[in-house]
Amino acid sequence: MDSAKKEVKYTEIEKYSCLEFLRKNSVELYLNYCGKETCPPSHTYGPASRQEYLLHYVIDGEGTFIANDTTYHLKKHDAFLIFPEEITTYTADSSYPWTYVWIAFDGIKAWECLEQAGFSKAKRIGHFHRETELIHCIETILASHELTYYNELIRESQLFSFLAILIQEYQESTANPEENLVLPQPSYVDYAITFIENNYQKEITVQDICSHVGITRGYLTHIFQQSLHTSPYEYLLGIRINKASSLLKTTSLPINQISLMVGYHDALAFSKIFKQKTGISPRAFRSSSNTLVLSDKKNL
Repeated sequence: MDSAKKEVKYTEIEKYSCLEFLRKNSVELYLNYCGKETCPPSHTYGPASRQEYLLHYVIDGEGTFIANDTTYHLKKHDAFLIFPEEITTYTADSSYPWTYVWIAFDGIKAWECLEQAGFSKAKRIGHFHRETELIHCIETILASHELTYYNELIRESQLFSFLAILIQEYQESTANPEENLVLPQPSYVDYAITFIENNYQKEITVQDICSHVGITRGYLTHIFQQSLHTSPYEYLLGIRINKASSLLKTTSLPINQISLMVGYHDALAFSKIFKQKTGISPRAFRSSSNTLVLSDKKNL
């Protein structure tokens, strides 16, 4: 069935609601349809296939899911993933039928997001406890079924939120979250450098850099050492010292003002650090025509 050729459809009846045939708004990541259902005993869907990724999340009850001749017995807080063009069947338990939500999406980044949430070709079942937040995402999409521009933005944002919740919970549950990072190391270094260069004049710390980039201090230090052969702190310090040196050379601004301009509210602390790194005080540096050479011989 080609949903692109059908009109958007919203259905709401007792124990079932579904929004489908949404238009494709992005090539990177876009919502196809979603819904929520309390199934009757032994209710079966399939065998059937789809053109997009489809993720179900069980919020109550039990059921079975069959894919590639493998049967999975699922219960509350389990999620099961259906791949595009894959024939699957799933059935509610006869005694304790399940209630679940589902969300279908596709795009260039769809598989990348699923991998970051712990899914793979060999691991199509996940277990997530943030039930209230996940249900809220689906219910917000369903409540935004009218075809207005702001509703379209709400629907897309809730898809991103749904996936972000899965990714965050999965990565927080792993022993080494950095193994699940989406961006390559150079991208994190570039983000950190941009943040430093735009904010060195403020009293930022290495932890502020980590929070902005979204990785741990240990990992940031590791990738800085690998890429730049220096630490984030030393890089930030080098930027500040070089900016201060330029101001000392080219302006007649008071030293305490230059101190503020490079992120030091304490002029004495600035002077001490400047001398440690250059071997000369800011005042002496200003009166000297010598080229700045850092005392540790590092090119920061």
